[in-house]
Amino acid sequence: MKFYYFDVYGRGEPVRLLLTHAKAEWEDVRVTGPTWQEFKADKDKCKYGQIPVLERDGKYYSQSLAILRYVSGLHGYYPEDLELRFQADELTDLIAEDFAMTIIKKVFFVKDEEEKKQEWNKLLEEHFPKHFGFLEEQLKGNSSHEFLIGDSYTMPDFVLLSTYISHINHPNRKDDLQPILENYPLLKAYYEARTADFKDYLDNLPECSG
Repeated sequence: MKFYYFDVYGRGEPVRLLLTHAKAEWEDVRVTGPTWQEFKADKDKCKYGQIPVLERDGKYYSQSLAILRYVSGLHGYYPEDLELRFQADELTDLIAEDFAMTIIKKVFFVKDEEEKKQEWNKLLEEHFPKHFGFLEEQLKGNSSHEFLIGDSYTMPDFVLLSTYISHINHPNRKDDLQPILENYPLLKAYYEARTADFKDYLDNLPECSG
């Protein structure tokens, strides 16, 4: 199995984390420059002209959240119970789309530096506290404060951990975000416990912009 994505965290990191935790046999293919242009031109492998792409048994799978659900099902991280599966989908969409994509748009897509600074301050004042609050309540209401659903890893845990890597503990952003996280003790403890599970992975993680 091969997983193709750019040399950034972004939409690819939850899949990388999941495959690592599952001890799957897979290759982390980080696509850059000319390699990307060649890969993009191959419509059998990259039918939408986008990555990430998962290669498995000669087949190619596209779209980040669809891939995440697929590998979650393969490795037992996608609940079989319909209600729990809905919770997993709901939290995954909340974290990946509402929480993370808003940050990405403000951090990477805004070109004017003064505007970017203003947008970042808004995120610090409103966006992060709002979503940290959602996640704190989810942990508080779960049977175990160690995980988002139940007492073991499910799909949204890998998405949430990826936000810690991309933003909350990122060298360029952690000085602003760690003080905010102090106000959410369950979420802070969650991140500490989950990152401990991935110590070897994180110790060897290449530094990316996000």
